[in-house]
Amino acid sequence: MNQTGETTVNLERLPLRLVFAGAVVLAICLAAGFADKTEFFRAYLVAYMFWLGIALGSMALLMVQHLTGGRWALVIRRILEAGSRTLPLMAVAVLPLVAGMKTLYSWSRPEETDPVVLAKHFYLNPPFFIARMAFYFAIWFALAYFLNKWSRMEDTGEGGHVLRMRLEALSGIGLVLYGFTVTFASVDWVMSLEPKWYSTIYGLLFMVGQALAALAFSIGMLVWLSDRKPLSQVVRPAQFQDLGSFLLTFVMLWAYMEFSQFLIIWGGNLSDEIPWYIRRMQGVWGGVGLTLVILNFFLPFFLLLFRHVKRRTRSLLIVTLLVLLMRLVDMYWMVLPAFGGGSIRVTWMDVALPLGMGAVWFAYFIWQLQRLPLLPAHDPRMEEIIAQAVEHHG
Repeated sequence: MNQTGETTVNLERLPLRLVFAGAVVLAICLAAGFADKTEFFRAYLVAYMFWLGIALGSMALLMVQHLTGGRWALVIRRILEAGSRTLPLMAVAVLPLVAGMKTLYSWSRPEETDPVVLAKHFYLNPPFFIARMAFYFAIWFALAYFLNKWSRMEDTGEGGHVLRMRLEALSGIGLVLYGFTVTFASVDWVMSLEPKWYSTIYGLLFMVGQALAALAFSIGMLVWLSDRKPLSQVVRPAQFQDLGSFLLTFVMLWAYMEFSQFLIIWGGNLSDEIPWYIRRMQGVWGGVGLTLVILNFFLPFFLLLFRHVKRRTRSLLIVTLLVLLMRLVDMYWMVLPAFGGGSIRVTWMDVALPLGMGAVWFAYFIWQLQRLPLLPAHDPRMEEIIAQAVEHHG
């Protein structure tokens, strides 16, 4: 089986159509945003955190694969790499959040008088906020750059074992940096919407959520591309089963983290902590929270227990799409109640902005995916998978 022949994905004019559709939707939302800045920026924050989560989660899973040396992610490695290379787009897309800082974050307004918030002014102030944002992206850019650069070098046959050792060492350090930066970024961009509240597990919730979203997205992309060469010659039901099992692991880990935070805060019943959950149980948000419990945990957990669900591409695709949808719903639940609890409802802009941004992000992702072969060359673990596939088809 040829490793290099027919190895790139060709989706013709799809990226251009997506960019056009996304640009039209974003332009409509921007025009409506002049009439209601608060609604625009809070919807933009939801959309941005969702798509950034897939990009960062892709990079994190890529580093986990390099560090563990497992074969489970080799068939989605190029998908993960392309996802990590969308970070420059997300760096540009973060600029509206800077422009809307005073609309979103009460601590950034000069008229803020709450003594609790003012006590945090050393950390929560606009110049330091922007400086931290630049620092996070510098770290993420560096990690994504070297992960992709050394992967391309491996395709040419350079380095061999030395490159694999570099990727492993970078991934070990990179996962620590990823955890550090994502924790502080989640505090800055989302938790500080309610600056008097805090949770020590908040960063972990975002990390697990990002990994869950990125894995669901990658599995969905693998299902979509699995009938194209060379993936059609390599991917087998057993690999979908392995990926489905990892998806089950992250579903359970997300539920564990969420329940741990809820149990600790609800059990403590402290006046400066419990209002966060009270706002998310008012009005429609109590139903949204229950929906997350059922559709983001119980249903995926139940379905992924079955071997035949994980081995059949159609059923696995349905589960991954459900998980991705619930990741977006979870972001609504995290962000929107901060602006008024049960009185805040999902509007058309809350739906349109994630779709518009997603169209542009996905077009950029497809463009990045087309730049490299769909399977890594000169990786001995990949050669074993190809040999097994040849034997299976033979």
